[in-house]
Amino acid sequence: MIENTNIIFEENNKNMLKLKIYFLAAFLFSIKATSAQSIDHLTTKTDEFLKKSVKSGLVDYSLVKNNISELNELLNLYQQIKLEDNNERKAMLINYYNLGTIKLLADNYPISSPQEITGFFDKNILAYKGDKLSLNDLENKIIRKEYNDPRVHFVLVCGALGCPPITDFAYDANKLDEQMTQQTKLALNNAEFIRVDAKRVLVSEIFKWYKEDFLKENKSIIQFINKYKNTPIDEKSSMDYYTYSWRINDIKSVVNESDTQPYDPSEQTANKKLSTQEFTPSVLYSKGQWEYKHFNNLYSQTEGFDNEGNKVKYNNRGTYLSSINQVLFGINSRFNVGFDFWIKSVRIDNINSSPLSTLLFQNNTNARTALSGIGPKVKFQPFKHLSRLSIQSTFLIPTAKDQEGLSNGRPFLSQDSYISITQVFYDQPIGKKIQLFFSLSPWVYIKKKSVANRTSLSSPLDIFVSYFPTDRFTLYAQQGYWPNYGENGIASWFSQQGLGTKYQIIKGKLEIESSYTKFTMGRNQGAGSTYNFGLRFIHL
Repeated sequence: MIENTNIIFEENNKNMLKLKIYFLAAFLFSIKATSAQSIDHLTTKTDEFLKKSVKSGLVDYSLVKNNISELNELLNLYQQIKLEDNNERKAMLINYYNLGTIKLLADNYPISSPQEITGFFDKNILAYKGDKLSLNDLENKIIRKEYNDPRVHFVLVCGALGCPPITDFAYDANKLDEQMTQQTKLALNNAEFIRVDAKRVLVSEIFKWYKEDFLKENKSIIQFINKYKNTPIDEKSSMDYYTYSWRINDIKSVVNESDTQPYDPSEQTANKKLSTQEFTPSVLYSKGQWEYKHFNNLYSQTEGFDNEGNKVKYNNRGTYLSSINQVLFGINSRFNVGFDFWIKSVRIDNINSSPLSTLLFQNNTNARTALSGIGPKVKFQPFKHLSRLSIQSTFLIPTAKDQEGLSNGRPFLSQDSYISITQVFYDQPIGKKIQLFFSLSPWVYIKKKSVANRTSLSSPLDIFVSYFPTDRFTLYAQQGYWPNYGENGIASWFSQQGLGTKYQIIKGKLEIESSYTKFTMGRNQGAGSTYNFGLRFIHL
C-alpha cells in the first residue's frame, strides 16, 4: 500500500514538473510575442509619422510643430520599449536618433540651421535606460561604438542639408541591412554628394570627421566609396572636402527658393554660380581654391579724445592710408595658407585740406609712402563641427626704415615692430536674409630694437550685421571697439560705428566693397572717420 502511494506521489511530481515547464514556456513565448508585437507596432507608427512628415529627403517642420504631440507620443514609446535582439536594437536606435533630431528642430522652428540652437548635439533630450542622452552620446557612445558600421553615417540625419537625405520610411529590423546598403549607395552615387572630375574628387566633410570609421577595413576613403559606387573612382585621384552645408533640411525653405531640385545637399552644384556672400571671413577654401583681397582704409582726423574722453581740436589734418593686399590659398577645407603685403601712406596738412590729398603719395617732411610690412599667414578651422568658426594668424615683418619718424623727421607712418595678428572669426545666420559676424583680433607688437617696453598689445572686437536684399548685394552695419594696453591696463581706446555695402560685379568671382565709419568715443585717441574701399577676387 505504501509502495503504491509512493508511485502515485512520484507520478504527480512528474506531472507538476511538466505543467510548470509548459506554463514557463508559454509565458516566455508570450513575452517574446508581445515584444515582437511592440517592435512591429513601433516600426509601423514611425513609418506612418515619417511618410507624413518627409518628402524628397526634406522635413516639413511646420507640420511637425503644429502636431508636436504626435511626435512626443512616439518618442515616449521608444523610451518604454525593451530591446533584446541586436538587429532590432540597431534599427530602433537609428530611428530614435532621427526622430530626436526632428523633435529638437521642430521645438525651435522656425530656424535656418541646427547651429542656431546652442549645444544642439549636446543637449540631453533622449531618455535611454534610465539616463538622459544627447544626440552626440547616442551616435558616438552607443551606435558607432557598438556596431562599428560606417554605413550609419548615411542613415543618421542631423537635420542639415549636408547630411544624406532623411528617408520617408522607418528602419525595420527585418530588412535593416538591405535598407542601410540602399541609403549608402544612394548617397555615394549622388553626383552632388561625391563630386568627381578628371583631376580630383571632392567628398563631404563627413569623411573627414569620421575618417577612422571608413579606414578600419579600407586602405583609403576612395576605396570605401568604390564598394558602393556604380562607376568606381580612380584610386590614384587626389581627394579633398567641400564645405559642409549646415542649412536646415526644411522642405518649405528649400522648395520656396528653388525652381528645380528640392534637395541640394551642398548648395554648390556644378551648374550653380556661387555668391561671394557664402564666403565670409569665417569660411575656408578647399584645395585649388584661392582669393586675392585688396582693401584700402583711409583714416582722417582734425580732432581727438583726451585722457578724460573729451574732444579736443587739433590744428592740422592728419590722414593715414593703409592699402592691405592679401592672398589666401586652400590646402584643404580646414587649412589655408597665404601672405600679406601692406602699403601705408601718411600726410599731415592744414585743417581745411582734403583727406584725398594723401592719394598724391608724396614724400617730404609732411608726407611719406612706403611698403610698411610683409608676412605669411595661416587660417584653420579648429573644430570640425563648427565650420563657421575659424582662426587666422598673420605675422607682419616691417620693411621700411624708421616708420615712427624718430630719426628721419618724417611723420609717423606705422610702428617699427613685428606685428602678430590673430583673428578669430565666427558668423551666425539669422533666417535667410540676415547674418551676424564677429571678429576678435589680438594684435601683438614686438619692437625691432630692445627697449624697456618692447611688447605691446591691442585687442579689437568687431560685430557686423549683414542684410542680403539679393544674392549679389549686401548691406551691413558695423560696431567696433579697439583697446590698446599699457603697463596699467587700457592706455587708450576708441569705439567706431559704420555702414557699408558690397556688390558682386561678377557673381561668385569679383566683389567690390565700400564703407564709412566714425570714431564716436575714446580716450587718448583720434576722433576721425574712415573711408574704405575694397576689391575681392575668388577663384573656385
